[in-house]
Amino acid sequence: MNEAVETTPELSAPALSGVIPSGDIGFIGRDLDREQRGTVLDELYFEGDRRRPYLYRYTALMLFSAGIAALGLMNDSAAVVIGAMLVAPLMTPIMAFASALIQAWSRRVLESFLIVVSGAFLGISVGWVTSLIIPRIGPDTPLPEQVLARTSPNLADLGIALLAGAAGAYVTVRTEAGSALPGVGIAVALVPPLATVGITLGAERGELAFGALLLFVTNFAAITLAAGLTFAFAGFTPPRERLRQRAFGLVATTLLVLAVAVPLGFNSYYKIERSQAEVVVVRAVNDWDPALTVQKVTLDPKSDPTTVVVVVSGATMEENPAGLAAEIASATDEAIELQLIFEPVTKITANP
Repeated sequence: MNEAVETTPELSAPALSGVIPSGDIGFIGRDLDREQRGTVLDELYFEGDRRRPYLYRYTALMLFSAGIAALGLMNDSAAVVIGAMLVAPLMTPIMAFASALIQAWSRRVLESFLIVVSGAFLGISVGWVTSLIIPRIGPDTPLPEQVLARTSPNLADLGIALLAGAAGAYVTVRTEAGSALPGVGIAVALVPPLATVGITLGAERGELAFGALLLFVTNFAAITLAAGLTFAFAGFTPPRERLRQRAFGLVATTLLVLAVAVPLGFNSYYKIERSQAEVVVVRAVNDWDPALTVQKVTLDPKSDPTTVVVVVSGATMEENPAGLAAEIASATDEAIELQLIFEPVTKITANP
């Protein structure tokens, strides 16, 4: 029998009640027998002589993935950031945490949680050190898009994390679907937000660091909830006398998800509002000078007055920008400060 099964008294007969005999294939995995279930748990819990080698590997991969993520974020490279997601080892301890929570294994809950927290600390530390070694970002410098993308999570991020958590648990139970695991790692960002926290702290951007940390907490809570429910549906249940402990864990995780959903909801509202305002600005520019092409619109609703940065291109720009500012203020019905950037485009026709 596998080590995780032999050393764990919780894997008693009552815990396996309701398991459908092997061969009756279910959607998630209720067909798992005791040996198959033990194999799955061996992939999540590294105990005894396996503990130290696992922690060494986990630490090394966290350092590698956080370093890759930090450099990719600072260089504004989406491809590099995706590479960091593939290297990141955080999904396994989070799956272990969800499994232990649903089976009411208090010791394993604590151990898995501490592994996740230690990995998060490593990720933030690597991002912070990277920002000191390569000081491209400061209190007054513009931030790369890859960094900004992880500082304002919304309800869409919560939905992604819930689906990724369910998918991760499904792949864990259904080992024959293991080829989908890299996709799960890419779908939900775990290490890049941690590196972003460190980078923004090093740049003295506390508000942005909080946003990135909120994204990580959102991912952790949502993955735990969805994975725990998937494990429960797959037949990973505690003995009857521990059902109250499992219910308490699920309720606590649900409350955490609901708590993070509040700021995410506000961020979603502001994002929709900002998108609508950007459409209004583009229309105002087109009405003001149809010959210009709008390349980019950025709004900062937190400034007073609202800062609107518009990048336009064209052959010439002869109109008075004050007229555009007045038109945007009228369309948005609020005071604005317009920053208009004109990029001249020269068109030359040559005959052979």
